[in-house]
Amino acid sequence: MSNVTILCGACKCAVQTVANPKANDDVSCPRCNRSDRFDKVMATVKEYVVHCTERALSESLAKATRGNSFIKMTIKKPSNRSFRWVTTDMGL
Repeated sequence: MSNVTILCGACKCAVQTVANPKANDDVSCPRCNRSDRFDKVMATVKEYVVHCTERALSESLAKATRGNSFIKMTIKKPSNRSFRWVTTDMGL
């Protein structure tokens, strides 16, 4: 278990919310005033983490099989996209 900071996807500023937020509590960006409910923010952050993991895995597989004459892989990289809410570096 580790703590990560939730950031606004637009300006990359750390969001503000109450301590131990519930699903209906508001989360907002102090810089650009973007806001949403905590449960929706967490769903978006989850999508972001999955997207980053998919990208890291596809890049890792491409590096591992590069130059190998016995293995041919066609890897479809996840497309670039933006997210309303992101998180700090996850060590990927």
